Amino acid sequence: MAAHLVHVDFPPYVLKCVDETHFMVAGGGGPVRSGVPNALEVFQLQRQAGRLIAESKLRLVTDHGDDRSAIMNAALRFDGKEYLLAAGQDDRCKLYQMRKSEKPKVEDTPTDPKGDAHVKRRKKKTDSGKDESTDKSKRVESVPTEVFSIERLNSCQTNFSEKENYQKAVCFTPNGLFFVTGGTDGHVRLWSYPSMTKQLDIEAHTKEVDDIIINPVGNKIVSAGRDCLARVWHTKDGSHICDLQWNGCKDTKQYRYKACRFGFLDGDPTKSALFTIHIPAQQKKGQHSYLCKWNDSTFKPSKTVSAGTEILSALAISHSGHFIGVGTMTGSVGVYVAFNLQRIKWVQNHHSIFVTGLSFVPMTHKSRAILGDLDTAVMSISADQRVGLVTVDNPRNYPVWLVFVGAFFLIVLIFALLAAVGTEV
Repeated sequence: MAAHLVHVDFPPYVLKCVDETHFMVAGGGGPVRSGVPNALEVFQLQRQAGRLIAESKLRLVTDHGDDRSAIMNAALRFDGKEYLLAAGQDDRCKLYQMRKSEKPKVEDTPTDPKGDAHVKRRKKKTDSGKDESTDKSKRVESVPTEVFSIERLNSCQTNFSEKENYQKAVCFTPNGLFFVTGGTDGHVRLWSYPSMTKQLDIEAHTKEVDDIIINPVGNKIVSAGRDCLARVWHTKDGSHICDLQWNGCKDTKQYRYKACRFGFLDGDPTKSALFTIHIPAQQKKGQHSYLCKWNDSTFKPSKTVSAGTEILSALAISHSGHFIGVGTMTGSVGVYVAFNLQRIKWVQNHHSIFVTGLSFVPMTHKSRAILGDLDTAVMSISADQRVGLVTVDNPRNYPVWLVFVGAFFLIVLIFALLAAVGTEV
């Protein structure tokens, strides 16, 4: 299934699944006063009358005073009680604290035929002989609903270019005590939370940093730059470990690393692999983009596959580590198996323009109750201002009638083969 969930009123650049039924979208029109807002919005996935919808639960305009800036990149951390969002807005990283709580949702009080609410009715006897008030205004049922609130916290400047001064990427360490940023000045910086003090400053690339990620153990940083390099660093002291050496095609020097992500292997949080996407440094017609899997201890490539001639623009790994999602500059969305990089789903032109972000929905009992018993589901955002959903069906769920039909034809085929062999003999 491929569907569009909601249309937002701003170009989105950040998409994060808050939990198994809520997701966050952020972006905007930037400093230009064109009427396009800079905003952050949280939605809830719901199914109403058999139709999948997304209902807005929280909206925050991110402009603050004279500061008009859109969230262009972000990392989301959850400590079991509240969410912390580190958002890249121009040359700064701004922190937002988001909370989710439940409160009773009071149903509308019934009115009498004349339109008067809180009409008292006479008491009636219950089976026990006690009087029970039939005043509906006193017996309104309460249904719990989830409510989100958000608060602006601290911020710090994370990029220091003379021209085009922007933070391009951010991620949290696994323990949530630090976050790492990269930007147009080519530096990778490690910051502590909540003090917002700089712990490391690495001159990582000669050109801007496109992406950064920290391994699940938390001791290595991988950065990908416009200088066609992807480099590995120690989080302890910022020392250089190695450069990734990709050999996935004949003209590797004409390619650059667009994005990098770590994913669990076989759902085991103690084992992981690194995944990267590679695009032509200078786009030419007919050139392929590639998806590569790396050993996360030796940082040697273990497998590379072509993703076709569409230029890749986004990369995401499912929470289980079993699936990889990619988006393209022409709006297509694909899903791959992480184990062998086999493509299992491709939705051509799912969006009308380039995909800016992807996020897998955590597949739990709660999300399956809404989406169905799927193998996986990946959400996507694009400059067309739409939030899309691509799902992969569970191959184990075959209709009973199909199983019987398949078994019948298999039996017929076996008897036909035996008859043919007996005739030849």
